[in-house]
Amino acid sequence: ESPLGAAALAGTSFEIDRHATAAALGFDAPMENSMDAVSARDFTLEFLAALSISAIHISRLAEEIVLWCTPQYGFIRLSDAYTTGSSIMPQKRNPDAAELARAKAGRIVGAMTGLMIVMKGLPLAYGKDMQEDKEPAFDAAESLSLAIAAMAGMVGDMEADPDAMERALVDGFPTATDLADWLVRVLDMPFRRAHHVTGQIVALAEKQGCGLADLPLADMQRVESGITQDIYSVLSNTASVQSRTSFGGTAPDRVREAAKAARERFL
Repeated sequence: ESPLGAAALAGTSFEIDRHATAAALGFDAPMENSMDAVSARDFTLEFLAALSISAIHISRLAEEIVLWCTPQYGFIRLSDAYTTGSSIMPQKRNPDAAELARAKAGRIVGAMTGLMIVMKGLPLAYGKDMQEDKEPAFDAAESLSLAIAAMAGMVGDMEADPDAMERALVDGFPTATDLADWLVRVLDMPFRRAHHVTGQIVALAEKQGCGLADLPLADMQRVESGITQDIYSVLSNTASVQSRTSFGGTAPDRVREAAKAARERFL
């Protein structure tokens, strides 16, 4: 909405056509209230809010990249283009691009918060205080542009280590939910009870020091007699991933569909 013609406070006594100027300048319409037109910075706050939300998403992905690069995870590797050597440990590579992209979120959210604080105590209508909207808006836009470029580069650069990811799935009984779902789907068991039965079976596997897929059928049947050999068809990590066939799920076909849709939308 166009503020043009609102003057400094209450509009003007000159015969102007604010609808015509708004249309000529590409706005949807002129702002209806002249005091609102000169006293609000909602457009800047909304812009900074959008930047902040985007920056938070980038920060969260950057945090995962930082973790995934550590020896404890080892899920991915980044090239020298996005890492630097440690200042004290010669064997260590730091994912600097991810750390800096993560940090940009604080700067961008800070810009939004700073302008909100400027605006919160201002009376109607215009105050010179509102000149403080320019610097944070421009700085936040530049910061987000850098974070996007860094993240896009890292995503294209990273090399995954599937073996390390698979090794991480050994502990924690990740297919316990699949076991509970099988009890519901095959034995028509209420999920409340399936949850309890699964907990008992997990406790048995934990006591024996094995995974669910390695627990003998007889041990499971001592907890729930209706369990059959078919239970093992859902207890592998691969089967668990492939079973998530709902829209947006992790099944390979769904992931390929999502990737195709994203390419069509963004490229």
